[in-house]
Amino acid sequence: MHDISVTIYSLESILYQGKVNAVTSVNEKGKFDILPLHSNFISVIKQFILLHEIKGTKKEFKLKEGVLKFNDNHAHVFLGIEGLKD
Repeated sequence: MHDISVTIYSLESILYQGKVNAVTSVNEKGKFDILPLHSNFISVIKQFILLHEIKGTKKEFKLKEGVLKFNDNHAHVFLGIEGLKD
């Protein structure tokens, strides 16, 4: 079975690094999912990013805006100064 490597970066540090089954977020077209072996993809994301972890749990990060880049089964999420909501 394939999984997705995810790294979420803030300006100061790496907020998350691990393997997941799927990634869910929102862009200008609406809610979307990225599954293993998805085609290369880059998008501005907003509201949240939801990680469907291997062990069956879900981890959600609330955000204002970020950039998600997916290639070679690795999702890189970049959050700026306005990245995480309080």
